[in-house]
Amino acid sequence: MVATICALLLATSPEARVAESFLHQYAETRRFAAGRPASARLTPDGAAALFLRSGPRSPVQSLFETDLATGQTRELLSAATLLAGAAQVLSPAEKARLERERISARGLTHFELSRDGRRVVVAVGGRLWLYERGTGAVRPLGTGSGAVDPKLSPDGARLAFVRAHDLWVVDVETGAERQLTTGGTAEVSHGLAEFVAQEELDRRSGFWWSPDGQALAYAEADTRGVEKLALADPVHPERGAEPVPYPRAGRANARVRVGVVPARGGETTWLAWDAERHPYLAAVAWEEGAPLSLVVLDRAQREALLLAAEPGGRVRTLLAERDPAWVNARPGFPRWLPGGAGFLWVTERRGAPELELRRPDGALDQVLVPASGRFEALAGVDPATRTVWFTGSPDPTATRLYRVRPGSAVEPVDFAGEGAAWRSATLARGGGALLVSTASSRQQPRQVAFRTDGTRLAELPSVAEAPPLQPTTELRRVGAGPGFYAAVTRPRDFRPGQKLPVVVQVYGGPHHREVQQVPKLLDQWLADQGFLVVSFDGRGTPGRGRDFERAIQGDFAGPALDDQVAALKALAAELPELDLARVGATGWSFGGYLAALAVLRRPDVFRAAVAGAPVADWRDYDTCYTERYLGLLPEAAAAYDRSSLLTYAPALARPLLLVHGTVDDNVWLSHTLKLSDALFRAGKRHEVLPLSGLTHMVPDPVVTERLQERIAGFFREHLEAGARPIH
Repeated sequence: MVATICALLLATSPEARVAESFLHQYAETRRFAAGRPASARLTPDGAAALFLRSGPRSPVQSLFETDLATGQTRELLSAATLLAGAAQVLSPAEKARLERERISARGLTHFELSRDGRRVVVAVGGRLWLYERGTGAVRPLGTGSGAVDPKLSPDGARLAFVRAHDLWVVDVETGAERQLTTGGTAEVSHGLAEFVAQEELDRRSGFWWSPDGQALAYAEADTRGVEKLALADPVHPERGAEPVPYPRAGRANARVRVGVVPARGGETTWLAWDAERHPYLAAVAWEEGAPLSLVVLDRAQREALLLAAEPGGRVRTLLAERDPAWVNARPGFPRWLPGGAGFLWVTERRGAPELELRRPDGALDQVLVPASGRFEALAGVDPATRTVWFTGSPDPTATRLYRVRPGSAVEPVDFAGEGAAWRSATLARGGGALLVSTASSRQQPRQVAFRTDGTRLAELPSVAEAPPLQPTTELRRVGAGPGFYAAVTRPRDFRPGQKLPVVVQVYGGPHHREVQQVPKLLDQWLADQGFLVVSFDGRGTPGRGRDFERAIQGDFAGPALDDQVAALKALAAELPELDLARVGATGWSFGGYLAALAVLRRPDVFRAAVAGAPVADWRDYDTCYTERYLGLLPEAAAAYDRSSLLTYAPALARPLLLVHGTVDDNVWLSHTLKLSDALFRAGKRHEVLPLSGLTHMVPDPVVTERLQERIAGFFREHLEAGARPIH
């Protein structure tokens, strides 16, 4: 087999040989992301932007600042300088946080900007550092190490952080430290978000300052009742196993409660909501003039309550959101208006996301963005004009920028010269300036600052390497009725009249759209090996309304795969170059699950598959994600059986390559091992490629390059790569 692949590599076209050098560059530059500004934030006055950036072939980030009036950029802080050349050592809590946020960079990975914009705090190697923007002075804060998730108080006078599972504060002027909670352990933490909050609810933090800086709310996460799984790297058996609390579907979750403690120290007041009925803490907000607000969900996630805390720990319900399938928790909501005059809320009660303005008591004031606006994300609220800036997606392949004022109609915004179709945006805290991110199928991501009147200020400078190729990707809508959105990437040397094998680059699951206005560089490299690379977004994916997304309720194996097949056939009816006799599928995570399912359930359509980190049995995936879509066990056992790859293992009749990181703590290696065992016992040949020492991410450049070569070689062998004439 190796000799065959080598011969095929030597026989590839000149375009393909150029693409081989591209693959090495792609891996070394971290997918051309190294060198691009990351985690950018505007200062409150909109005069400057701070961001993290590495070198073009380095994973180590430093902190930079761009003056938006002059466009001048300077480096503020680097890990090498702060640590004086010492090695950066990450604690288990820091490693877990980076993994949950899918951050593979090192050096400075987060920074905290004070509300007035004068101070910046970073944590490097567990130590805290304060930077004064006015003077450029840098000094350490506190005397200990092991600090996680530092946050400045609203007045910038104190800094809170978690150390050794307890909450601490340090006085910024004197450096004096105070421990606010006691008794924190690896199983009962104070101020850290538990696994499912970080991974599935997008709640990254576990503590919050009061608006006056005199108190903090914090979450206690008790995992003593959660099943412990042994995470061990088989390549290093001498290191032993680490017990990791991982709540598999149908089993115990962490027990979470929220308390309020004075910043000067003292007793904790615990908030009294019914955590047995609503165990998930999805969001916490504490803004000036507004009550401490919590969003909690029941275990089935069909009911979300917005709670307001009252003196003594009592709570009252401001709003109840219900859905017979599931409620999508929305990070960043509620968003209280200045002075607590009301709050913004997102609902899908009328079939698609709507942005509502509600009164302080929770009553509806008005709908700011109707369902037709396809609201996606809040960019910010101008405190002076109460103008709400947001992104929306009437076309699921592209995001647009809008603004609306209470009592007025939604207004689309398209700043001159910024014609790219994909956008995200962030408004400065004081209003007046926006940071807009743009990209397109043929344009690399850019971040440009504007005044809110459309005046262009400056682009944040990138030192990333330019890709040596431009994708040919075409976005289409195919099929009758509502149809499907599709992305098609042809070889750069494609000639009309050719019929080519097809690789479906698939995700197809919740909370992700594959068909977007972004550069599909890796798809182009694979296409240049002699394939048509296509992607489809079917039922279960977001952006096309509530019913479209919730069609997968109780069944991962049906609608999602059926739509991939229907979209593929609809595309082939329009593009004769697709050879439906030679179709493969590849994907990662849910995409890996769907790729494996494709050859197990539809061997009549899919001739081969590469499944990366696939979920084999949903009983082994986490509670919060799985139960949201498939239901609660044991009542929903049939849905789990119907959605399990193990159910269909005896039917394998096509080549299948399983790929998995050996220390993946999201989709555990046991998934691939269980599927491989079931296939082996059924007498079904297959291949398994373990990625030694890697997690759910694949940041290692060498592994990235070799893995993509392996995938391409697998499809060359099993799809008989090469053009055929169209008859």
